[in-house]
Amino acid sequence: GEKPRGPESLFREAAPTAKGKASSLKQSAKAEAAEARAAAKGKVQRKPRRKIGVEEAKAAAKMTMEQWRKLQVGMPEAWPAPEYMAEPGRGGHTCYRDQTYEIVTRWTAETRIRYRPHAKAPGSKSHVRYEKYSKAKTVAQALKLGSWPCDWCWDFERGFIKVDGPVRDEP
Repeated sequence: GEKPRGPESLFREAAPTAKGKASSLKQSAKAEAAEARAAAKGKVQRKPRRKIGVEEAKAAAKMTMEQWRKLQVGMPEAWPAPEYMAEPGRGGHTCYRDQTYEIVTRWTAETRIRYRPHAKAPGSKSHVRYEKYSKAKTVAQALKLGSWPCDWCWDFERGFIKVDGPVRDEP
């Protein structure tokens, strides 16, 4: 069968040209210098977001931001985040809650799920993937359509997934 592909394989960079390599080296040097300055001041430098695939994602968008914003009206009420998300969490935005793991690890391949329509903004890299895997009706289908378990944690915590069952009694 076909080897599973990670999200990065969706947006492969073209082979860099000599000019591209020089530009990339300059950017790396600038990033290293900024990191050294921050370290000298005792500050932690955040990694910049990866730009690979951004232009491709914008080109792949099938709707405008204006159209997307109109579709979002009423969605937070119809697709609320779990109640426990109102409590302050620990860590960053990808430090998922224990309650999320307890719920997501009970799902099986047959667990029926529904995704909130058009939950992610067009032009973002996640939008392209979400529009594909959000058509899934079960956990197994979501995996086949390109979802990853970390996507379920992210999406569940934001109210982008509803679970209709069946689920295991224990993780």
